Amino acid sequence: MNTDNLFIYSSSELFILKNNTLPRSIPAEFDALKADEFSYRSLSGKATVVTLKRTPDTPAPFHEGGYWAPLRSVLGSTEPALALLAAPACRALGLANWHRDTRFCPRCGGALRDHGRETARYCQECDNLLFPRLSPAIIVLVRKGSEILLARHAARNTGTWACIAGYLEHGESLEECVAREVKEETGLTVGNIRYAGSQSWPFPDQFMVAFFAEWVSGDIVPDPSEIAEARWFGADSLPAIPPPGTVAWGLINAALHESENPDRTESERFVLTPRP
Repeated sequence: MNTDNLFIYSSSELFILKNNTLPRSIPAEFDALKADEFSYRSLSGKATVVTLKRTPDTPAPFHEGGYWAPLRSVLGSTEPALALLAAPACRALGLANWHRDTRFCPRCGGALRDHGRETARYCQECDNLLFPRLSPAIIVLVRKGSEILLARHAARNTGTWACIAGYLEHGESLEECVAREVKEETGLTVGNIRYAGSQSWPFPDQFMVAFFAEWVSGDIVPDPSEIAEARWFGADSLPAIPPPGTVAWGLINAALHESENPDRTESERFVLTPRP
């Protein structure tokens, strides 16, 4: 098999050749490990995703011609060749997750098949057509003067302080979602909500829309089911924050480097990785 773009994933680790490019064919050593394989159209031609079987306690299989890179490290890389892979690799993993989980028709229970012309799956029993799933979510950096609001999640990444985030609900605008999530998770009222940027985050299918907002009123009262702790921080007292390549890092970096880039707007300062 040869293809224009071949994404080989073992869990969320991407196989990359030693010259930091994608392989054109799957190494023979990986053939017996294939769990799923499908193709779709991309701007640069045909793309194929292959996922390998892997148990949680085993490493990705060794191959001397390349290496395995966690997608999160690719997203945060400043190496030019890897930076070019970030967006298409996100799409490939998101589609792989959707393809793995979308096996049967939710309407009638029939087995689904790949459409062929569209990036979609269809049911031969009832003609139901299913397109890849995206889960829109907001993430917001709240400011109070020179301080920013950061929180530790109650159940995951408990050593990292990040921005408030949550999923969009039916009937909401993105701005309404920002205000609701901040109020529910911290008890604070915010205003002057403004768009910063966005990122596809395929863990497994989020589309993150980033905002800045200003504190209006209230004291921090965390929702213990969601937030272990929330506090205001200044630039000289930051805790452990998410790494480059994440929306949270982009928001925090943009907010705290305002004085260094006074000629740039917030959205212009919002980048996902450090600029050279």
